[in-house]
Amino acid sequence: SQEGVYGKPAQEDFTADHERWKNIVSKSYLNGMGIDWSYVRNVMDMRAVYGGFAAALKDLKLWVMNVVPVDSADTLPIIYERGLFGIYHDWCESFSTYPRTYDLLHADHLFSPLKKRCSLVSVMAEVDRILRPQGTFIVRDDSETIGEIEKMVKSMKWNMTMTHSKGGEGLLSVQKSWWRPTEVETITSAIA
Repeated sequence: SQEGVYGKPAQEDFTADHERWKNIVSKSYLNGMGIDWSYVRNVMDMRAVYGGFAAALKDLKLWVMNVVPVDSADTLPIIYERGLFGIYHDWCESFSTYPRTYDLLHADHLFSPLKKRCSLVSVMAEVDRILRPQGTFIVRDDSETIGEIEKMVKSMKWNMTMTHSKGGEGLLSVQKSWWRPTEVETITSAIA
């Protein structure tokens, strides 16, 4: 039989992924992270693998855009087979969507491999562009990468709702704020 993304036989890999996300969503995301799911309509899984995260949200009134990064295994046909939406994308480039489209962005182990190819600052600028104010950004990655992202979201004045690290793995949940600079410098020569 074929080998799956996580190194197990394909069917076993798929089933394990489905069970993993069902447990994480029911035990952590739905109750333990302070997310008001009644305001969440548009969700993006930035590294969808088999679409397990989206499948775990199936009972909520929302839709999920599943993104398969171009440098990952080609699992988009599996996502389509599950009846889910999906697209290929290179996160070193802009994502083709309107600004502030998504209420929740989810990135599971996206950033640690991505930082070998491009700047995380430019990826975070894209996250800032497509996430609505008051939207939630959930990142699961290695602790070092979580620390880098934490510094960036703090510099953007986003609200940290949860950060946790255990055994080299980290989880970060933040809410994008409405923050704007309080003083605006006006350069009179630019106006004239």
